[in-house]
This record gives sequence, structure tokens and C-alpha cells, in this order.
Amino acid sequence: MSRWKLVTQKSVFRAKLFNVKEVIFKNKAGREKYHHIVDKAPTISVFPLTDTHEIYLISQYRYMLNSTVLEAVAGYVGKGETTINAAKRELKEETGISAHQLEEIARVEVAGSVIKSKMYLFLAKELEIGENKLDEDEEIEVVKMPLESAVEKVMIGEINHAASMLGILLLDKLRMQKKL
Repeated sequence: MSRWKLVTQKSVFRAKLFNVKEVIFKNKAGREKYHHIVDKAPTISVFPLTDTHEIYLISQYRYMLNSTVLEAVAGYVGKGETTINAAKRELKEETGISAHQLEEIARVEVAGSVIKSKMYLFLAKELEIGENKLDEDEEIEVVKMPLESAVEKVMIGEINHAASMLGILLLDKLRMQKKL
């Protein structure tokens, strides 16, 4: 049990994908503590995997990083949308792939001090390849490679997006345990 009690919380900035809240706590001695929390919309990451353990990733330019990155299919969960529907939607939009089997393999708390957000990781199997439907501002290249190659890219830092790293390494562990 914490010695701090929540006194108030209010939104100080709101955007489409996140809300910044100012929170005030008070302890038993009456001392107040101010804290700011970024409450971010939940995200999904999808890992399409073939029966021969080849994984589909995407390569795209990320302006915040000023770099082209190799990562999993990912996106935000829309208001009123389920995580599995968001995973299906993002997979189809970004890669053109439909999955006849989609299974949640992990739920992750992104951070615990300043940013509050959940991330859901999905394994996509029984794949059907089609045409992607990119947003106007998206330039995405679909990259297919053996899962082992993706693991190597994680280990040498070529893939350094947290959700992508976690999902690839989790899939590799499941493959080694013959659970895929």
C-alpha cells in the first residue's frame, strides 16, 4: 500500500493519440507531489509467420528517428475497436496480408513512470497475400525473411524497435520449443 494518496488529476494537453495529465498526490504528512503522465492510446504489433518460419516485416522511413527502420506491422487501436480487429486492419493496410489465424501472444506495459500505454503482440498464420492499402503519407516496403535472420538483425541492432525485438525473440523462443 502506498503512503501517497491521489488528490486530483486533470488533463493539461490532449491530442488524437495521447493525453497528458497532471496528477497531484499527498502523503500522510500533508506533503504534495506533482507528476505528469502521458496516457497513450493502445497499440498492436503483428508478426505474420509462414509455415516454414519466414516472417514478414516492414521497412519504412520514420521521420522522428530520421531513419528507415525495419520493424513489425504496427498501429494504434481505434476508439471502440478491439485489439484483434486493429491487428487485422493494420496487417491488411500495411502489407496486403490477411491472416486466417490470428492469436495474441503477449500484452506489454510500455512504461511505468511517465508514459502509460499497453501494447498487444499478435502472431498471424495461415496467410493470404493481397494488395496493401497504405495511407497517403505511408511509404512501406514489405520484407520477408527467415525468422533466424530477423533474430540476427535484432542481436546486431539492425532491428531496434522495442515491440519488434520483443515479438521476434518471443517467436524464436516458441519456435525452439516447437510451439509454433
